[in-house]
Amino acid sequence: MAEIIDIPEMPLIRPPSEWRSLLVRLTRGCKWNRCRFCGIYPHLGEPDFSIRTADEVKHDIDLLTKLRLRAETAFFGDADPLQIGVDTFVEIAEYLRHKFTIKRLTCYARASTLWKLKGEAINKLAKAGLNRVHIGLESGDAETLNYHRKGQSPHMVEETTTWLKEAGIEVSFYVLLGLGGSDHWKRHILETARVINKTKPNFVRLRRLWLYGIDTTYGGPECPLIEEIRSGNFKPQSPEGSVLELKFLLEKVDYLPTFLTCDHENNYVHVSGMLKGDKDEMLAEVNAFMALPENERQTHYQEVGSRI
Repeated sequence: MAEIIDIPEMPLIRPPSEWRSLLVRLTRGCKWNRCRFCGIYPHLGEPDFSIRTADEVKHDIDLLTKLRLRAETAFFGDADPLQIGVDTFVEIAEYLRHKFTIKRLTCYARASTLWKLKGEAINKLAKAGLNRVHIGLESGDAETLNYHRKGQSPHMVEETTTWLKEAGIEVSFYVLLGLGGSDHWKRHILETARVINKTKPNFVRLRRLWLYGIDTTYGGPECPLIEEIRSGNFKPQSPEGSVLELKFLLEKVDYLPTFLTCDHENNYVHVSGMLKGDKDEMLAEVNAFMALPENERQTHYQEVGSRI
């Protein structure tokens, strides 16, 4: 029998908004692991996907009660913890809520996984206390998603978002500026705005495409998209182009009850606010940045650099 280590496993990645949350690991790595723009789990040292047992996760929760007696929020990882199975997910969620009085339970989830589960299973997750799901929309453009081997369609996302909202689960989208490259960025942003306007998610969180090599701190394999760039199949977006994408997105989304934020350090311009009341102010911030002298903008791009 393997020795049980009395240190809880932690998800490798969590949303910035979950920095105060209890971190509970249900699965390791990413089962899909085919997206051209990602490959982040192998890069961080988790090349294979595996599912933990309910007993292992419950043991970690017990350890967390000793390490941190009070917590208001909790987050389940890794990339798609619903791969553990709905019944096991529910069992763990109920156990966590028995041990901690938390106000919010969140997780990452692939739209394709939720779409296969359908509305009845999503309702079951909501009843077990799942309050918010972080979904990688990445793009609302079908061609962009297909090229990057995301394994989902805009229709999947739209239907899944309806089920989640009907169940009372908040929806947090992630959008990747630069995913269409320098050739197809307008289509990428236009279709992304269309999906956002149609689904009205609770949150839209913006990221800039991160093209990492093997020479980072983590030392894992390079981003799969780099080979596409070498072969000429993908032309990366320029720093200035990614800011223009942000401007175009703000122009095209409606005044929605959606909180949009650039809550990651790799964004060149950081804006945050409710689209319903703050959209014009956010757009003015972007325009003010674009009005700076070109040398100031270029210096800013170099200082921000590229980071996870």
